[in-house]
Amino acid sequence: MDDGSYHLQELSIASDPGDPRRVMPTIEAGHRRILDVGCGAGQTLIASNLGAGVVAVGVDVDYTALSLGRELSNTICFILAKGESLPFEGESFDLVISRVALPYMHVHLALAEMARVLKAGGSLWLTLHPFSMTASEIMTSFIHFKFKAVLYRAWVLTNGLTLHLFGKQWAFPPKSRRYESYQTKRGITRALLSAGFRRIEFGAGNHFIVTAKKLG
Repeated sequence: MDDGSYHLQELSIASDPGDPRRVMPTIEAGHRRILDVGCGAGQTLIASNLGAGVVAVGVDVDYTALSLGRELSNTICFILAKGESLPFEGESFDLVISRVALPYMHVHLALAEMARVLKAGGSLWLTLHPFSMTASEIMTSFIHFKFKAVLYRAWVLTNGLTLHLFGKQWAFPPKSRRYESYQTKRGITRALLSAGFRRIEFGAGNHFIVTAKKLG
């Protein structure tokens, strides 16, 4: 499946309330400026059916996905940028969302940037990767004799463990600035508190959802 097909499939899922794979943020009346970090083609913002006057911005490192997003929507501003270095002034947004993108970032740096661009009292919505997902990927790769993939997932597993225990992450290769990890409630809570977030809550169900408020 090419990148375009993947994002179109994700848009189809996000647009179908009956799909069990669907997970969407709650958009409140006070959320007039919304940022999606790791937006892909903007499928979450598009499927949110935002009202008139809402400013929606999506950032991603994938230029191809952003180009597709511009074809799908002319109301979302798509910007090529990393979550660890957001090109916005402080306190620019009421809501920051990030759907399964934070696990591929340096978690502490990205959360610090999300806090910086959020207004005081602003909301954060995240979906993350649990340990069970990484463990399943290791097992699947091992069964299919994909040993390079096993080694890579072992590194992801180690990164998640050090993030959980010590709040640390390591790039792979070391100078690549490429990060990936799984998250735990303990680890992400520590990182959110360090970034200035409070009122941290975890969603129920099959998805690893976390919400928080920026300290006012």
